[in-house]
Amino acid sequence: MGTRELPRAASGDAPRFPFGGHPRGWFAIAFSQDVEPGALRRARYFGEELVIVRGASGSVFVTEAYCPHMGAHLGHGGTVEGDCVRCPYHAWRFDAAGRCVEVPYSDRIPPKARLRSWPVREQNGVIHVYHDPDGGAPTWQLPALEEDGWTEHRTVLWDGLRTHPQEVFENTVDIAHIAPVHDGKRAKVLDSAREGPVMRVRLEFLAPGAVVDMPDEWNDVELSVALYGVGYTVVNTHVRNHNVFARQRIYATPIDASTIDLRGVVQVRDTGDATFTDELGAIFYRAYVEDFARDFPIWENKRYLLRPNLAAGDGPIGLYRRWCAQFYPDEPVEKDRPTKRRPRARGLVRRVSGGVRATAERLSARGLALVTQLRAARPDANTTRDASSPATTAGRGPQGPRVASVREYFDTLGERFVADAARDVDAVFQWELAGDDGGTFHAEVRAGALSLHEGSHAAPTVVLVMAADDYVRMVNGELDGVRAFATGKGKIRGSVSAAMKMRALFPQA
Repeated sequence: MGTRELPRAASGDAPRFPFGGHPRGWFAIAFSQDVEPGALRRARYFGEELVIVRGASGSVFVTEAYCPHMGAHLGHGGTVEGDCVRCPYHAWRFDAAGRCVEVPYSDRIPPKARLRSWPVREQNGVIHVYHDPDGGAPTWQLPALEEDGWTEHRTVLWDGLRTHPQEVFENTVDIAHIAPVHDGKRAKVLDSAREGPVMRVRLEFLAPGAVVDMPDEWNDVELSVALYGVGYTVVNTHVRNHNVFARQRIYATPIDASTIDLRGVVQVRDTGDATFTDELGAIFYRAYVEDFARDFPIWENKRYLLRPNLAAGDGPIGLYRRWCAQFYPDEPVEKDRPTKRRPRARGLVRRVSGGVRATAERLSARGLALVTQLRAARPDANTTRDASSPATTAGRGPQGPRVASVREYFDTLGERFVADAARDVDAVFQWELAGDDGGTFHAEVRAGALSLHEGSHAAPTVVLVMAADDYVRMVNGELDGVRAFATGKGKIRGSVSAAMKMRALFPQA
């Protein structure tokens, strides 16, 4: 069912990805939103031309693109009629199973007049096909994900990346790349398991907060990853120090033997505050898109090594590759037996890291962006704080004085204001703090300058709403701010990104 060409490396005769053909399994070929009723879409995957059709019933079917009559491409002028597609050349009509059901000028339908059709599954906003090089039926199914309690999908497509699905998902177990490529630290695989076509990995690491508008913080993140074949991965992200949850889905589909389309879907768990949840989703989406793209220049220019020289701390790469072998029709050119070696000097790592950053700028200019795991930090491997526990302070910048009341906080805002953090800020921050010790006041920050005012502003950029006692605890570092808002102790109206900047502008104790 698929071509068996081997992509060549940049130089020499060795294939870049020495596999025996395209892997079997479920692969994404479109987002549901991109194939409306009555639509016929062209696609090229697995080295073949395909058409994606959504019929009048709403069901999607996928067939080869070329009419078996005289070879016309159905994607160029073909039309959808009911749950059938009609060829533009001689008007032969084919149903969703690929059978010819009408030849307009003949009573006899040739018995071999049939389009090859693909097994299709549409779920969670994505259209998948099952690819088997030998034309076999699906031997396993994709599980449906629960959508209740999660935000709407934010999607991204990177088309035509020069890499392979197996290379993309090897990132899941390659924990040693997290520091030089993603600026994280203390990455650790907690456990991994293989269950037939599914592999599960759980890991943790410390990630800089700059990617989520918290430049002076480290975030403590746990990733629970489920790989379904080599085409689809679900990453459940838990930012443990703030008790925030996100879910990223990554879909890698071969266009040919050395090029893929990469799709991503990002959601966050509902926090109970619609505005806060929506902006939190936007922040996670941006973080995913920007951070994932750091891997692209490496993938597009590296050579796949069947026998990498692995060092302690690289992660279960060999385990992953042995699991992947089940999805290929033929054995690789050589047996995959990674070998371990002693750690080498770190100069090469530093050079690679610098190269990634430089190339990432080029990649951004090309408009490529993507799929990330939220980079995270882990201050204590054995504890998970609740909303009343002190916030993480490792790696923080300037700290402000402790206060005994909201009034004292307002009176000392000018002292704690960090002008250097306000150079590019043009915003009005407003506090609405309830209780006997509460009050309403706002701060205008423009071009690095601060002006304070009691009462409300006509058009604040962001409004922070919280009980006065809780806010004092937050200022004193006794209550985690992000987690407090995620759990309903406070609310934000307006820009969450602006609210995130308040920590740098007006540091807590």
